Amino acid sequence: MRFYLFLVLFAIALSARSQSTAVYSKSGDEKCNVEFNVYGAYSVQDFDWSIAGNSMGQNPNILSEVKWKNIKGPGMGLDIRLNIWSPIFLKVSYQSSFIKSGKVSDTDYASDNRTNTSYHADLNSNEGFTYTYAVAGGYEFKINPFLKLSPFAGYLKDAQHLHLKDFNEESDPAVKTLNSTYQANWTGPMIGIEADFRLSNQLSLRGMVNYKQLKYKATADWNLIDSFEHPVSFRHTANGYGTDGLLQLNFRFTSILSVFARGNYSYANTGKGTDELFLIDGKVVQSQFNSAKRHGAGLAAGIGLNL
Repeated sequence: MRFYLFLVLFAIALSARSQSTAVYSKSGDEKCNVEFNVYGAYSVQDFDWSIAGNSMGQNPNILSEVKWKNIKGPGMGLDIRLNIWSPIFLKVSYQSSFIKSGKVSDTDYASDNRTNTSYHADLNSNEGFTYTYAVAGGYEFKINPFLKLSPFAGYLKDAQHLHLKDFNEESDPAVKTLNSTYQANWTGPMIGIEADFRLSNQLSLRGMVNYKQLKYKATADWNLIDSFEHPVSFRHTANGYGTDGLLQLNFRFTSILSVFARGNYSYANTGKGTDELFLIDGKVVQSQFNSAKRHGAGLAAGIGLNL
């Protein structure tokens, strides 16, 4: 579904380009254009969440805590930037990553402040994926021949599909093995700014930073606990915020073709929210969702086309 969405966006951008070849900016010397960046990437993330024993955040204040560490894997992405009417632009971006390695721990406590451990398991998380897409519009300010600043605002969705698995799984297909899942969505508006520095006729540097106001929704399937409902064993909701940063170095071969390398960092956090546990007998038990936190970094390299 997401792949087809971006095929549609790609077609729209090409159509807009074909219709705007004769359209010029106010200064009369700059055509509307569309810029494509296609790249491969490798990323690593940490992510954790916890709940309390009841809806008041007590009994104990941390009942259960799950932590993913060093979730790693390759990915790919596409950025499209369309200058609708210079200096006004629209940009769309999409990136997906495929989890190939990672560790996860699941710990329960009987007393406050992570004391009196009642359960602990160190597990594998070598399966799953993450993806992000964003749509934004902005305005480009040409400060001087070497510097452009582009504030923007838009909307994004950041999703995670994570697994909890045994290190040594049973080979007998008749034996049910641990393969629990946790799916989290971070969605909301964002604002940010891009800065483009022209270092030479061929080299340029782009930096970006944004701020996101997020709604957090997650569902889990704890597949080995028979007293829980399946495929939705519990649900988490909360409000949060986040920020992303990016630095990209571009080398332009021609006016159309360039290559680039980039590094990025992201962070997101929530406040308190609600944990809803769904039992097989139809009961719903609510407790306090303490918070969720994620941070990650990545490297990417790709090809840019300016049509």
